[in-house]
Amino acid sequence: MITNRHPSTAVRKTIYSLLAFSLLVLPALARAQNDVKIRDLTSAEGALPVRLMGYGLVIGLDGTGDRAIGGQSGGQTVQSVVNLLRRFNIEVPAEMMRMRNVAAVTVTAEVSPYLRAGGRFDINVASMGDARSLKGGQLFMTPLGTDVGSKNVASAQGSLVISEGGSSTRYTRIVETSGRVPGGGVIEADLPRPALAANTRLQLREPELGTATRIAAAINTAFGVNTAAVEDEGSVMVTLA
Repeated sequence: MITNRHPSTAVRKTIYSLLAFSLLVLPALARAQNDVKIRDLTSAEGALPVRLMGYGLVIGLDGTGDRAIGGQSGGQTVQSVVNLLRRFNIEVPAEMMRMRNVAAVTVTAEVSPYLRAGGRFDINVASMGDARSLKGGQLFMTPLGTDVGSKNVASAQGSLVISEGGSSTRYTRIVETSGRVPGGGVIEADLPRPALAANTRLQLREPELGTATRIAAAINTAFGVNTAAVEDEGSVMVTLA
């Protein structure tokens, strides 16, 4: 039973347990015998995701990187590599560098504000220059912040998984200038977290009355009758105090 002596801690722990509760909610997933967690279907009201960004280099490309020649087009990538080597006390004049196995990229992610230091998350990578493909590349260690010039709160690195673009029954278009690094991001500093109230509204990512009803039923089974009630097809109100 939750008491009101330490409401913030007690409620927070209960919310975490609630969001981690596994539930088969969609018939298609149930047939595949996959559990769907409430946290994957909803977000707590007010708990806006934190957007992270950074600038990095993808290395190890097979001649498909930026057409970078020092002093010509692609010079930004060359200078980035020069700066990177300088961090390792290696001096190479930019005008002497010619490369096709490196690409300059943007690195972005959306993470929960409740993710603590050491927590991992997926990241998105997209080419900034004229690279033909990022396939087979490795994202070099990249610092991430909440804005340009802001304090770094996370870092990212790892092997890219190339994204698939739009598809139909006959054709699938592979977009090789963008990709993902599953679990490639690591939080290095705790993020600002909004306070959780005793009464919390869970907002469905994809509003649907049947899903909302199943979520409320699962919460009531786990935490007691009348803990959760469906407000509409897009939200479930949870009362824990």
